[in-house]
Amino acid sequence: MPKTTQSPNWAPLARLLMRRLRQAEADNTFDLDILEDGEGIGPAEPRTRPSVVELLDELELSQRLDSRDLDAMRDAGTDGWALDESGADRPAQALEPGKILTALQLASTFRTERAFLETLRRDTVTVVEGIPPEQLAGGAATAIGRLLLPKGWAAQKRAPRAAKGGILQLLRPTDGAHGRVSETAVSRLEAEILAALALPHPIMILLPAGVRLPTQLARVLPPAIRFAGVDREILLALLAQTHSSTGKIDRAHVRPLLPSDAELADLDMLSLLAALRAPDAAAAARALTENLAPAGAEDLMTLERIGGDGPAHRAAAALVADLSAWRRGEAAWGELSHSLLLSGPPGTGKSVLARGIAASAGVPLIETSFGAWQAAGHLGNMLREMRRSFAEALRRKPSVLFIDEADAAGSRDSVDRHGSSYRAQVIDQFLAEIDHLQRSEGVVLIGASNHPEALDPAILRAGRFDLHCSLDRPSLAQIRHMLALAVPDAGGDQLAELTRHFAGDTPAVIDAALRAAKSAARREGRAFDPERLLKERSAPRPAYDRRAAIHESGHAVVASLLGAGAVRRMQLSSDGGATSRGTAIIEGTAPEFEAELTILLAGRAAERLVFGDISAGAGGGASSDLATASALHLRFDREFGLGVHGNAWLGPATMQRLGPDDATRLRVRLDRFERRARTLLEPHRDLLERLAAHLVDRRDLGEADLRPWLAGLPVDKTAGTTG
Repeated sequence: MPKTTQSPNWAPLARLLMRRLRQAEADNTFDLDILEDGEGIGPAEPRTRPSVVELLDELELSQRLDSRDLDAMRDAGTDGWALDESGADRPAQALEPGKILTALQLASTFRTERAFLETLRRDTVTVVEGIPPEQLAGGAATAIGRLLLPKGWAAQKRAPRAAKGGILQLLRPTDGAHGRVSETAVSRLEAEILAALALPHPIMILLPAGVRLPTQLARVLPPAIRFAGVDREILLALLAQTHSSTGKIDRAHVRPLLPSDAELADLDMLSLLAALRAPDAAAAARALTENLAPAGAEDLMTLERIGGDGPAHRAAAALVADLSAWRRGEAAWGELSHSLLLSGPPGTGKSVLARGIAASAGVPLIETSFGAWQAAGHLGNMLREMRRSFAEALRRKPSVLFIDEADAAGSRDSVDRHGSSYRAQVIDQFLAEIDHLQRSEGVVLIGASNHPEALDPAILRAGRFDLHCSLDRPSLAQIRHMLALAVPDAGGDQLAELTRHFAGDTPAVIDAALRAAKSAARREGRAFDPERLLKERSAPRPAYDRRAAIHESGHAVVASLLGAGAVRRMQLSSDGGATSRGTAIIEGTAPEFEAELTILLAGRAAERLVFGDISAGAGGGASSDLATASALHLRFDREFGLGVHGNAWLGPATMQRLGPDDATRLRVRLDRFERRARTLLEPHRDLLERLAAHLVDRRDLGEADLRPWLAGLPVDKTAGTTG
């Protein structure tokens, strides 16, 4: 027979509460709750005292059968511990599992009856935090009043003037809906606490998970007690009440079948109730483990499976290594970077990388977004959901908290004053939550933003997000790695050709194309064929590719001619091209700005030089060449004191309301920068065309590939277009 393990130190209190719960349920009054000031709730009457024999029989490890018989029953698939003299294995009085669970968690929270009774001393204030909102709304206060208070006591929101017997002022938010506590309820709770402090009766404050008292109030109250989370010991005690007629189960057999304590941190009532429908405790434990089982190792998108090699991927790997070192006790939390802001175009894999960090570290991922918070409703509800996400990350630590759409927070300095008060309150709360998180240990914070420049500077500073990394489109090596996992039957030549076809595309585009091809194969009743995927890719567009390559090569050549730092990467994709390079603006002088503007217009100049006309490739969205150049030149004139307005600071320009004179000046100046770029390119037209042809062939060129092409170009430091 397996060795039995000792019961937890809160087991005697749990047995007492289970006995009282059965008595309370028998008088049909357990569902009453404290709603109004004049209402109270106290212990069920009468409380009968069990005999010594009954007390001994309640002990988890006391047994009536011979150990050899229990072993034989286990081998036959029967839990002998759960059987009474009649052979029944279910309790005669069925109790609601939620009420049992709350009672057991209260037992684990206070540990002993004496410890709870200490909270009833005159002038004592007790704060219990971290109670799931659905349990707070569903009877935690009632359980305290009915099961823990001694005879002659009652729990009330506010003690009456002429109290008869002991009064526990039991306070908590009362108008939660759908398991969520409103801001109005929290504000009202603060007022109730102040009123209760004026009365000479003990106070107990129950706080739902995600709710913190204001700093000034928390400072004068004692440190909060954490409401016990569900673990294996609590579930063993629960199963002994739901799946046994004796109050006991074969603990040594059932315990290994349960999920780990870390997995039970994710327990929800739906998973629990579904598992409890199993016929016996062992089957319920297996069902619960299956319900809470994480994705299989083959489904976890770890950093190794992602296979990236850029700065963001290296930063992610460093976070995983640091978190692992902290968990092993080899590094102090304060010595580590534990926050990362990822930026980049949509579809580049920011969310996937955050999931990869959690999967590689083997910790829970709490994934949310500003959109999810805002969907909760008005400002108060949005802030409540924000706090819940941060609280959940702390509750489940070590963990990774991933916040998508971070740029939706905006900036308090935005020129758009519409909704400025709303935006300021959101940002202030967001900063407060981050600061609270950073003062704790064990949570890695990951943010994702398509437009980090739109974020409030206070969010971007070190201490909020320590590391900032841009996530670019994947390299050829990463694309090949992705395809090798997704198309394991592809041969080497097929894989190389597929990699070339997908060069420059985002992971989202590649994934969508693969899913579409596999879906089509399934509908047609055929096996997925990598060769057919190659044929189904868009037909070659040599003219489009050559123009895009000329455009990108123009940026690269002019950047090298003006000494603007290394060109790190050039790519062609199904939707155009991209060039990654350094900036010409180092000291912020006028010639540097003019050099940067010349580089931005160099793609357009290269097209005009080679083809005699231009395409729309330089225009488009707010991140296009023309948009970037326009915004930069307007800042040059209006904000930096370097342009036509001299020392005047006129503030950011609203592009849609630009005056005719400013619009004409902007057009004339950008025309000059394009002509300057063309002048610089003309002596190097042969290099421009050969580099473009090489880019069309390779689709993706890194810094090492580009160095032989660009390293020998003479640097031109002339400004050329001042005035």
